Amino acid sequence: MPKSVLLRKCRSACWHAREAWKRMQERQQAAGRRRAFNTWLKQLGSRRPDVLVGANFVEFGGTRHHMHALKEFSSLNVALIPDDESLKKMTEWSLKTEFRESFFKFNSHGIKAAHSHVFPWFIEWCHHQQQTNGLRWIHTHHNWYYPEFGRGELEPWQTEFNEQFLFALRHADVCLSVSKWQRDFLRKSFDVGTHYLPNGVNVEVCDAADAGRARRRTGLDQFVLYAGRNDPVKNPADFVRLAAGLPGQQFLMLGHGLSNATLHDDWDMSVPENLKVMGEATHQETQDAIAACSALIVTSKREGLPTLVLEAMTHGKPIVVPDEDGCMEAIGHGEFGFIYRQGDISHLSAMTLEAISDRERCSRARKRILEEYDWRVVMEKLDRIYTGANSP
Repeated sequence: MPKSVLLRKCRSACWHAREAWKRMQERQQAAGRRRAFNTWLKQLGSRRPDVLVGANFVEFGGTRHHMHALKEFSSLNVALIPDDESLKKMTEWSLKTEFRESFFKFNSHGIKAAHSHVFPWFIEWCHHQQQTNGLRWIHTHHNWYYPEFGRGELEPWQTEFNEQFLFALRHADVCLSVSKWQRDFLRKSFDVGTHYLPNGVNVEVCDAADAGRARRRTGLDQFVLYAGRNDPVKNPADFVRLAAGLPGQQFLMLGHGLSNATLHDDWDMSVPENLKVMGEATHQETQDAIAACSALIVTSKREGLPTLVLEAMTHGKPIVVPDEDGCMEAIGHGEFGFIYRQGDISHLSAMTLEAISDRERCSRARKRILEEYDWRVVMEKLDRIYTGANSP
């Protein structure tokens, strides 16, 4: 047999062997996902919680902290759908496709309520359970997807989410809005009534923050802080512009997807020498940084009710926010923080310097948090909603 023919046959045999190995691995992975799903669903049915909260697909940010806090602070037995450990084995994709039919057949009798957040998949499941099994359905609206969430226009998935939000707001038994301005917006824009129940703050986590730990980790003694992901709606570029305009101050950026490279590639920004970009940080590392900072700056174009601002208020830190509805509501329209004209970097610079030098205004904010936004206060109200003991 010619050498060239033998070589082709060897290559073909190797290719088929690799493909067979790949298919075997895929079958094993699929079987593993199926076992994980069946185990999870069986446990959910045998140890029925009082409340199901989902969909627990968010990997970081305020909505994730919100849903996990419901489980932590509720006096009821709350289960996240899916729980973190099961999600590692099943994946979001498998739940929404491979196991969708099986999960929708789940009988929710004996469960007091389901509480949906953000994801259409769980909104659809809640509506199905409401219609077939009479499950009490609560939906919290965190924020709408506005054009500012994209670069010029919304992505198709954002439009789909908006449609599902509106569906939930029209069909859930109880509809909640995390901010008063948003409650009014939904009524005016869509004639949808919602009840105000704000985001909560885990005061104990805030109080456990260690400013010294943050200074050791960052290598900075005094700094102005930005904590937010690399996202058009969070508008990190304006913070870079702020740092460039105040060379006498030190600045720190924390958040998912942030780096010198992404600021250059995504925003066409050169990082000034007085700005340190450290990127991803845990929730506790973020709290440490808030405790150590001389001021927290928010440059978001849109917020529902920013948990980050509420956390900084818990610390009693100077806060500067744009003249955006959610941010302004959080700081009492200027009573507990400083407001700048969005897009006006000169005004942002002036407000930042004023915030650093005037701490009295922000020191009063903690009392506001403990009275209205502490999870221990918010959760008492929500538990009564879960059980149907009273309306919001």
